[in-house]
Amino acid sequence: MPPFRFTEQKAVSLRHRIADDIRRAILEGKLKPGDRLVELEMSKQMGVSRGPIREALRVLEQEGLLHSQPFKETVVAEFSTEEVVNVLIPIRLTVETYALRKALPAFAQEDFAFLEQCLENMRKSGESNDVVNLVESDLAFHEYIVVKSQLSNLMNIWSSIFNRIRLHFFMQDEKYEDITRVWEQHRPLIDTMRTGQIELAVTELTKHIYDMNLLSLGLPMHRK
Repeated sequence: MPPFRFTEQKAVSLRHRIADDIRRAILEGKLKPGDRLVELEMSKQMGVSRGPIREALRVLEQEGLLHSQPFKETVVAEFSTEEVVNVLIPIRLTVETYALRKALPAFAQEDFAFLEQCLENMRKSGESNDVVNLVESDLAFHEYIVVKSQLSNLMNIWSSIFNRIRLHFFMQDEKYEDITRVWEQHRPLIDTMRTGQIELAVTELTKHIYDMNLLSLGLPMHRK
């Protein structure tokens, strides 16, 4: 187990509170990719039985934040470059570009105002080196487009990969040379969306997703 310690849980805590505690530790970087999670040690630290901990670990494994094999250790999931490029990016592109095509015709001034507020939150978070709030604001920006599509099946897919995206955003922003510039990467997308030209906006969103992900991996950017 890494030196990070879990807080003691009250007797009323069950798998969801425990899962929230573990998830937060992973997303805030207190538990790193590859760190081992040992049920017995966690049980002692939290002051609960191993049953709800085992259930919580199962939930987080389904979310993609943990990885385990039968009769083997459970570890915090790692993202390989191959997985990001060949799995995560294509799924995001499929979900977000389809959502944008459906959502953009219904966008009004208040919708753009929300996205602008997300950018402002990203700018302030970057300047204060607050990676947690930077990631949450970035996620809020992208999730808003998905939700605005009002397609329940699409939102279900997004929900199933949400924490994988969230974890990758944390890893991505930690590697970004200057996080004060993250908000600027979203500006061309909003400006293009304001034109109302759907295919141009989809093209810009595609470039944005590729650029932000590939840059964090040290790979050449998609944008020319």
